[in-house]
Amino acid sequence: MIFFNKIEVIPKKSEYCDIEHHTIVIDGIPLDLLLHSYHPLSHLKGLIPTIIDWIDNPHEKEFIKGRFKSTSKEFVLPVLMCPDDCDLWCTKIVANVVKFDGFITWKQIGIDKIAREELLLGYEGIGINVEWFENIPIMTFEETQYNSQLSKIYD
Repeated sequence: MIFFNKIEVIPKKSEYCDIEHHTIVIDGIPLDLLLHSYHPLSHLKGLIPTIIDWIDNPHEKEFIKGRFKSTSKEFVLPVLMCPDDCDLWCTKIVANVVKFDGFITWKQIGIDKIAREELLLGYEGIGINVEWFENIPIMTFEETQYNSQLSKIYD
């Protein structure tokens, strides 16, 4: 029997955000708290999804939308960001996304380590230099549920 993870995007407050905002929840646990449970010293608690409506820079918005709607079979998607500035210049948690036969897998999750100098050249370098977390299990979602939930933050 194959086990599929359940992904939801629900309104919820987080560690550093006093207002409710879209929160990615995996199997009933907010993504930032799930990652924190595996890596408590990495300061992941309180990170928020890369919510398109909260990002001011139109180039960043288009980059994230483009990655989410990518037709590639494998790509790196920014999924969490720092709530202070709500941009791609601070902490970014990314997922290595693999699409196959009606399913989406997050093969790995990690912290993007792109240098500021490289970011000045464009956002396409995001996902090239990543410190992948150890011990985080692969997550597999049904594609229709995944797209319907994440489109709440990426459309």
